[in-house]
Amino acid sequence: MPERQERRIGGFANLLEAAEHAACLPDQGLTFFDGLGQQQAFLSHARLWQAARQLAGYLRCTHSLAKGARVGLVAQTGPDFITHFLACQLLGWISCPLPLPSALQGNARYQRVLQGMLEAAGMSLLVAPRPMLPILQAEGLSARLPCVDYETATEAMAAGADHPQACSWEMPAPGDIAYVQFSSGSTSHPKGIAISHGALMANVDDILCSGMQLSASDRAFSWLPFYHDMGLVGMLLAPLCAQVCVDYLAPTAFVRRPQLWTRLMSSRASTITYAPGFGYALAAGRAAAEEDASLCLQALRIAGVGGDRIIPSQLQSFADRHAGAGFHADAFRPSYGLAEATLAVTVCDLPWARAHRRFIVDPAGGVADAENAVSGAQEFVNCGRPLPGWRVTVRDERGAVLPAGTVGDVVVQGAAQMSGIYERASLQPLEPAAGVATGDMGFLDAQGDLFITGRRKDVMIVRGRNVWPQDVEQAVAEILRSETDDILLFQDPGALPESDLFLLVHEKAVRQSAHPHALGSIASTAAGLLGAPPAVHVVSNGCIERTSSGKKARAATRERFLSGKIMTLPALSP
Repeated sequence: MPERQERRIGGFANLLEAAEHAACLPDQGLTFFDGLGQQQAFLSHARLWQAARQLAGYLRCTHSLAKGARVGLVAQTGPDFITHFLACQLLGWISCPLPLPSALQGNARYQRVLQGMLEAAGMSLLVAPRPMLPILQAEGLSARLPCVDYETATEAMAAGADHPQACSWEMPAPGDIAYVQFSSGSTSHPKGIAISHGALMANVDDILCSGMQLSASDRAFSWLPFYHDMGLVGMLLAPLCAQVCVDYLAPTAFVRRPQLWTRLMSSRASTITYAPGFGYALAAGRAAAEEDASLCLQALRIAGVGGDRIIPSQLQSFADRHAGAGFHADAFRPSYGLAEATLAVTVCDLPWARAHRRFIVDPAGGVADAENAVSGAQEFVNCGRPLPGWRVTVRDERGAVLPAGTVGDVVVQGAAQMSGIYERASLQPLEPAAGVATGDMGFLDAQGDLFITGRRKDVMIVRGRNVWPQDVEQAVAEILRSETDDILLFQDPGALPESDLFLLVHEKAVRQSAHPHALGSIASTAAGLLGAPPAVHVVSNGCIERTSSGKKARAATRERFLSGKIMTLPALSP
């Protein structure tokens, strides 16, 4: 057992140094809960370090891979993935966290996406849970590269297999690639985002010291997937670099029973959690009244929000529902980040009442305060100022920097930006001075705070005015008292202006609505916000596709609908 040392908040040269230091605090570790809220496993930081070294020795003897080889790890929520991720770091292999089939709505789509990821990164080995092997074999993936299961290695070590521990290892250089993160929108031609050890540690230090301001008394809780940057970096690697205890619930368990999140945070006295806005809305909407009285969320000092454009009403519903449990809306910590920047770029620490504001955006992109406006205003959330080492600019379509108060394309530049992109098994390096074109649109206010208005590819031009579909979808969801996941607005670029807007609504949202004239109401509300009437179509549940991180796959759903692969339910549609 390593000699006990003092807690240290960041400042490590690499992840291996951080994991070795964490092993010196034997009482700290990671706890995993099942779909019923029962403790499933506990992995101390000391055991994690020991197991990773044993596993590295086993893998080195069973697989002859060179330094820099890419290894796909299907990122199930549990000790196996984490131990394999760290073992790869010890061996100089590059971990590639991959989604599970449940994240991509069916095996057929999953196999296509997985094949694209394997080819993009040029992986030499794939490790998956044992029940997944038949899926890999059915598509012939196991014939193209070695596919092994987590359980075989675990069983071999438990049986005392004679493989030497990785007692010595080469510390990675800051420029060495630590892992490959696939963006959530990756489909037919996935791109693997290469993150170096130096970028990882730079962003982790920003998160720990400036974003979360962690202390020895903190305890985190997460249901985020490890194949997503917020789950991997924000709720696994960053806490490890501060020797913070984390409790985990699998994403599938959260979606089935969202109340487990608040119930377990209450019983574990969690102080930090992070989730996209839809997670807070889902937890608020599914909470049972009888459970509210037993909850205590007073310890929760940071309820971080990120992962997509933040909708204020989603967070407010969570705050209102759990105010009686001691939750305060000022715990919300809106942030902005992306996998190409490792994770975090900006964080807002303003009180919640000042963190969301109403603006009027004119056709030229100019922004004006509109707190007292009766109509025409949009509500946006303040994502905060750049963390140390980051520069954020907003630019026009020619690349010129725009002044404060003007909507444009968000570009970020900093020490934690990606090294490049793996595409067709080759790393295409990024010129550091170029920064990262995020694909997001937004503006900076006079104080330098960032507001995100939406994705560039999602913005719709309706009668000369920029419209973000999220605003309309949220208004429709409020009428139906449903989740925004059940609603999708898009524009057909090939249609005439009078017939180019389509609003899809899942059948369950209409059937469960208590509104007596739901469809007429949502049609008129959407027309008022858009300035033109959309064609409303009720579709079967599940027709609105998702990315691996749970976001709506707008382009994929639009393509399927316009090609006739999604059928309208005529009995319910207007």
